[in-house]
Amino acid sequence: MRALRNLLNAVLGVLTALLGSVLGILAAVVWLVGVLLCVTLILIPLGIPVIKLANRVFVLSGQLMHLP
Repeated sequence: MRALRNLLNAVLGVLTALLGSVLGILAAVVWLVGVLLCVTLILIPLGIPVIKLANRVFVLSGQLMHLP
């Protein structure tokens, strides 16, 4: 029973790390879109919330990857 629990914990750890990595890549793409929106001066009101959203997704991805 203990071996099965350790195996399940290992699989869940790998899956959450993988999900965190995918979210990190997604956050990087969203952040780049926000930066591009901010570069075009007219779209700054759209770019700033997008960058804030990307920062929140970066924090979530870090928590999923068990980073301190």
